[in-house]
Amino acid sequence: MIELIIVSHGNFAKEILKSAELIAGEQEHVHTFGLHLGDSVDKLRDDLSEAIEKVQNRDVLILTDMFSGSPFNATVSLMQHYSFFHITGINMPILLEILMSRETTGAAELCDDLLSRAKDTIIDVNKYFEVSN
Repeated sequence: MIELIIVSHGNFAKEILKSAELIAGEQEHVHTFGLHLGDSVDKLRDDLSEAIEKVQNRDVLILTDMFSGSPFNATVSLMQHYSFFHITGINMPILLEILMSRETTGAAELCDDLLSRAKDTIIDVNKYFEVSN
């Protein structure tokens, strides 16, 4: 099973997991971290480091909310010290795909699959339902 760590601004990581659990059921081996206004990025990095060290015997996939934000940067800074997979730009369809696949798919394969599916997770609904005259 892939160990999952979700890192975000504010409560997004915790809340997207709670929302996904409404569909996929309660999840084990998932850890969430949020960076709130006034929080130390160094403390976040230390907390992430501690979490990674505890699960180094498994594939670790870290999801961050957005490219180049502080949670992303804290995660990237740990890549020189630890071996893990990192995907940024998380959304609900991608998280659900991870939760449903992480017991049977390796992290490298899952990351490749996510990247190929990502473009299909954002849809212009007006164009989708557009009727030709």
